[in-house]
Amino acid sequence: MSILKNKQKEGTHVAKHIAQTAAPQKEKKRKRVPLAAKIAGGLVALLLVALCGFTYLYPNIFPGVTVGSIPVGSMAKGEAEKQVAGKSESLYKDAKLSLTIYDTTYDIPVSDVLESVDETQSVKNAYAVGRTGNPFARMWDVVKAAVGMNEAQIAAQVDEDGLTEALEEIVSKALTEPVEPTWEVGKDTLTIHAGKPGVNFDTDAVRSLLEEKIRLMDFEPYEVSTELTDAPEIDIDKIAEEAIGDPVSATVSKEDGKTIIPEKDGVQFDVEEARSIIGDGSAESYTIPAKTTAAKVTAEDLKTKLFKDTLAQTSTYLDESNTPRTNNVRLAAASINGTILNPGDEFSYNTVVGERTEARGYKPAGAYVNGQVVDEFGGGVCQPSSTLYMAVLRADLEVTERHNHSFTVAYTPLGEDATVDYGNLDFRFKNNTDYPIKILAEQTDGKMIMTIVGTKTSDKTVDTRTEVLETYSPKTIEKKDSSMMVGQTRVDTTPITGYSTRTYKVITENGKTTEVLANTSNYVKRDKVVYVGTKQAAPATPQTPSTGGNETSSGDAASGSAGDSTTESTGEQTQSDS
Repeated sequence: MSILKNKQKEGTHVAKHIAQTAAPQKEKKRKRVPLAAKIAGGLVALLLVALCGFTYLYPNIFPGVTVGSIPVGSMAKGEAEKQVAGKSESLYKDAKLSLTIYDTTYDIPVSDVLESVDETQSVKNAYAVGRTGNPFARMWDVVKAAVGMNEAQIAAQVDEDGLTEALEEIVSKALTEPVEPTWEVGKDTLTIHAGKPGVNFDTDAVRSLLEEKIRLMDFEPYEVSTELTDAPEIDIDKIAEEAIGDPVSATVSKEDGKTIIPEKDGVQFDVEEARSIIGDGSAESYTIPAKTTAAKVTAEDLKTKLFKDTLAQTSTYLDESNTPRTNNVRLAAASINGTILNPGDEFSYNTVVGERTEARGYKPAGAYVNGQVVDEFGGGVCQPSSTLYMAVLRADLEVTERHNHSFTVAYTPLGEDATVDYGNLDFRFKNNTDYPIKILAEQTDGKMIMTIVGTKTSDKTVDTRTEVLETYSPKTIEKKDSSMMVGQTRVDTTPITGYSTRTYKVITENGKTTEVLANTSNYVKRDKVVYVGTKQAAPATPQTPSTGGNETSSGDAASGSAGDSTTESTGEQTQSDS
């Protein structure tokens, strides 16, 4: 043990000796490092002094500096301004400012909102590189410029009017109220699209941002901060009310008679099943199983067939020398001309023509009133209504209201007239065809002409046949008139024969002819009234005899009083227009 301890002590002394011997050698090596450091430090110091002198004494824009992407390094200010003026347009000519608002990106052409580039300010920005901050910051900027890492901001002036116009257009589209859910019909499906939230944002802040980006020629895309209003929930009951229904064929606009309004397919679906599919309404869209029925007439079909056929044309004659009556006929025709009826629409004569008043240009003319012909405003407007009725019969349209005159009229066959009285009697019919129809009305050359144009779907033709069920012959009624001499007469009322009739439409289609009852008409008779004179002539004055003898009186008074008498006569039928 003692030998071992001695060995350990001996090793310890040796180690200490080696350490003491090595220590001076380390100190000698450390003394050599400060000399190299001084040399390196001296070189760095010289470089810093040179760089500092260059930084503070260099008169031009520092080398490597650019204005945007335009190189202006080492240039004097004047030369740099010319460089910026000559090359700046390429930086913004095709550039755009892109704003994302909610889920839509709007692009503004920079050329629409930039008035000009400010060359002077742009060069000032370039010249300021390396000339602000403490010396080390300045020198660092100079170094970065030299290696292409220092870009000065280009400056520009905003076109205020152009920016206002561009921003207003964006605001009109992006600033929105919440949008209701929508739906569309597919092949045996109903697709429901969830509504959209309302979008609001600070328009003044957006304008300020855009102005700053334009002035700095900063064309990086920007997302606008928005405030959203929750989208309306899907109301399946409301959608069902709008969507479920029978198919509706394409129609035409009544405003211009040209614009086609698309068809609407018939839709049926299970509302409760749809409600289950929609659930919490968190998805963007939903597909609902549905039964769809195609419309009979599509928009494409209607475009090629609209108003291509004449369904019927009729005309009646009138005396144009009767200017008040002709005026009324012409006014009524003008009101009717061009009227369009889509399938299912009903025409009302009184609604279309309107009230017949002096203020609307109508004149007093003959019309039937309580069995007499009297002048009243609008007299004669029954001729357009009757002529139109004749055309409606031959076009096989559905008549919903029609009244015959109290007496027969001269301008239509029996059973084919239609009297009207504003606020009382109307003439109405429906377009029961599959396509729109148009009424063309014209008064010209002593005729009232009605044409109905539409689309034929078969070779059907229609004629009319009227049978007289009964004839009512007028009587001649004589009445005394003491103001007229015996033997004198005066016709007070002309006779009109009355009739009871049935009118049929004779329809021929696909080689088969059928008859359909169109109307029954009853025209009353009007008796002829004749006044006869009852006034006797004055008796002759007696003559005195020239010779003597007894005076005699032989003057028999031939006075008498005949009672009222009535005799029946068929008389001559006369007709009066109304």
